[in-house]
Amino acid sequence: MRPTIAHISLKNLRENIRKLREHSRAPNLMAVIKAQAYGHGALRVAEASEDLVDYFGVATVREGIEIRKGGIEKPIAILGGFFPGEEEAIVHYRLEPALYSPEQVRRLSMLGRRLGRPIKAHLKIDTGLGRLGFSWKEPDFPWLDGIELVSAFTTLAAADNQGIPTSQEQHRRMLHASAVLGLREKGILISIANSAGVVLHPELHEDMVRPGILLYGVPPYPQSLKEFKPVMSLRTTIINLKEVGEGTPLGYGGSFITKRKSLIATVPMGYYDGVLRSLSNRGWMWVNGKRAPIVGKVSMDLTLLDVTDIKRVKPGDEVIFFSTQEQIWEVAKTAGTIPYEVLCRIGERVLRIYHD
Repeated sequence: MRPTIAHISLKNLRENIRKLREHSRAPNLMAVIKAQAYGHGALRVAEASEDLVDYFGVATVREGIEIRKGGIEKPIAILGGFFPGEEEAIVHYRLEPALYSPEQVRRLSMLGRRLGRPIKAHLKIDTGLGRLGFSWKEPDFPWLDGIELVSAFTTLAAADNQGIPTSQEQHRRMLHASAVLGLREKGILISIANSAGVVLHPELHEDMVRPGILLYGVPPYPQSLKEFKPVMSLRTTIINLKEVGEGTPLGYGGSFITKRKSLIATVPMGYYDGVLRSLSNRGWMWVNGKRAPIVGKVSMDLTLLDVTDIKRVKPGDEVIFFSTQEQIWEVAKTAGTIPYEVLCRIGERVLRIYHD
């Protein structure tokens, strides 16, 4: 028997990056590896892809430090900016934070002037997502000494064409902000397109694209993109089989009661390992090529499967949670979420095995 294992194909990762390069009109590509590279392991992903990308993007200074201390030399952008007190670490580890407030600009400028050299950074423009960034309408960015802006970027709110504002409107707003600030004249890169933007909106590519989930072979919308290969498959094994009679309650609270004599398998995988609790009594896993329904509430460490209708099941048999684009999207939709969350919920105790 084996523990729960995430098999990760570095070969597929590299091939996906090459495909993204083929799709992109932009000369630069930033690989987004925040949240442990969407659960795949940030450092290993960075090591395997450093020669294929121009930038890495993470969310926090702490994430950036981990990558830099691991030996990565490519520029690292901190897309979530920084908190007061992290300025010295930014300089020491050669990180490039996003700037979205005048206070951040002031703090970084003071440090740059004190050091006698500019600190590289990226300007965040809010064109409609409503989270972070200087307003596109009147981008009152304080141009202070001690800062060297490398790029200006915005985040698309509906790159899959499923909402507002449209990507085309955000593109127009970004170009307006760029013109007001004179970014082109200053040689500052413009970055708009995320994964969906790369494949759906070539007009948005500008100077640098920032793909995330497509690096890992998962479409950002529920439509198959066969040229991209899934990087991760999540598998476990049956550790126990138990025959139970009709009317047997299963799991915490007895939320499932058998309607017949049943064969129930226990797998060592729960919500800490990525099986969302919302899959209780409605999700499934794959056993011997067949769907085995999840019965009872998913617990922290264990999940029960009804394998009554699957032939020749025995302890030690492999169980697949997902291994294809279709499967991970089915898991996400059944759980009422998106593949991003499914991947990011895979806990640290899941053994990650890397294949090249």
